[in-house]
Amino acid sequence: MIKSPHLQVRDTSGSTREVEIHRFPFTMGRQGENDLVMLDGRVSRNHARVVQDGDGYLLEDLGSRHGTYVNGERVSTCRLKSGDRISLGVADAYTLIFVLRDPELPELLEQFEKVAESPAPQLQHLSLLLQMAHKLVRAPVLEEVLTALVDAALSLTGAERGLLFLQDASGQLQFRLGRAQGISTLLSSPGDYSEAIVQKVVQTGREELMLEEGATGHTAQETRTLQGGACGVVAVPLAKLPVLEMGGETMGGPEPELLGVLYLESRSHATSLTGLDRQVLQTLAVEGATVIENARLLRLRRQQERIQHELALARNIQQSLLPRQLPTSDTFEVEASSLPSRTVGGDYYDVLSLPGGRYGFGVADVSGKGLPAAMMAASLQGAFAAVAAGDLRLGDTFARINAFLCERTPPEMFATMFYGVLSRDGTFDYISAGHNPPFLLRRDTVVELREPSNPPLGLFPVVTYESSAIQLASGDLIVIFSDGLPEALDLSDEFFGEARLKELLAECPARTATCISDYVLEGVRKFVGSAPASDDLTLVVVRYGPPS
Repeated sequence: MIKSPHLQVRDTSGSTREVEIHRFPFTMGRQGENDLVMLDGRVSRNHARVVQDGDGYLLEDLGSRHGTYVNGERVSTCRLKSGDRISLGVADAYTLIFVLRDPELPELLEQFEKVAESPAPQLQHLSLLLQMAHKLVRAPVLEEVLTALVDAALSLTGAERGLLFLQDASGQLQFRLGRAQGISTLLSSPGDYSEAIVQKVVQTGREELMLEEGATGHTAQETRTLQGGACGVVAVPLAKLPVLEMGGETMGGPEPELLGVLYLESRSHATSLTGLDRQVLQTLAVEGATVIENARLLRLRRQQERIQHELALARNIQQSLLPRQLPTSDTFEVEASSLPSRTVGGDYYDVLSLPGGRYGFGVADVSGKGLPAAMMAASLQGAFAAVAAGDLRLGDTFARINAFLCERTPPEMFATMFYGVLSRDGTFDYISAGHNPPFLLRRDTVVELREPSNPPLGLFPVVTYESSAIQLASGDLIVIFSDGLPEALDLSDEFFGEARLKELLAECPARTATCISDYVLEGVRKFVGSAPASDDLTLVVVRYGPPS
């Protein structure tokens, strides 16, 4: 008997599933047209394929960027044998195991089709289960699977009408579809089914059988819940059975999670079910619930992928708002960096050209993360650039921006900001709105510019902001940063802290803006290690004096 080829697919999260190689060539890659699609940027769009010849199966690399490996060795073409381990791209991406199995569903279905009319009910039931399983595997659309589930239940029980109810996102049971013997799909929820039975299944989580006795006309359980002239009703829960993995062992969860109810009824004749009928029906319900849960998980995954894509676009847009090129001058040099975290944040920096050869340097940090913070940061950046271009007193500039934010942003959102204006003679006028104090590097000393202290922007409608000024000498540096720098976390959740930043600034071997910036960022990277970025990190270094 010819063995059927399969691939056991383990993704980057550790989840494993088995895929049948159902046609040749069987293509694999990141692009959606492949037979096996792998959503990993390190996998090429069209990475590899499996082909069949007279001697078996071949794996062919399709000119992938990172290569195709079989049992750890890079190959361009390789004869596959059962148990071969295939890696696409890099070792920690998808792992595939090529397996040759004895044929299961297709061949068995062909055999059982011959005995489907047999009087032996066991063979009929087994044939029904195999056909249903084949549809569950093959059907690409959830609606087709649900329709097949209801049709199989109707065929098994001989019921005349089947209704399927599924829980929505809020946990409410909603009609999904209905089928009737000899009639197409019911598009709307009928009003003559027994809601009491459906609700009882929801409450108990167990199947309900209400069968009318031919002699008395009473239901077997005397519940009197049958409505609309129904002679019998069978209602089965569709439930996801939770499992917990502990210590390498799989343990059953305490309570199954209800996904829906399959409701079957007959009107013209009394319904009868054997114990085997009920077992098969329960098996159908379990398989149907599995497909429904998988579809829900797939929908959630696609939603998450779409959200991540939107966040990536927002992050790119946010980064594009930063200055594309920093200005050059014979009186100062400036170096600036903004390293985004994995989510969209609210950091930004800007360098503004002002009358009289002066320049303004600003760093802002909006509270929170995500799209709201990014939108507020973009709004703040545009408003500040417009107001600062008017060259008002720094206190007046911040008062106007504060009023703008109070009028147009939610009360729980605010921004901290530091802004300083450097004149050609070395005068540095600066103002801070609740922002981290910058460091001043002067000769062999490192000090903080803590005064004045003002509240953040957007908190209080009426605020008087005070500014201050210092005189810089040639070679002095101002180091401005967001709180993402001192609050960077390592794997043990320890903060980088301002003390370490001060030490790095003091020990930097060269006093140029570029050297200071590179030295600090490298120090933070070494401290953080492999820990993920917890917040955006923005750093602006200004050195007064002729460029080094």
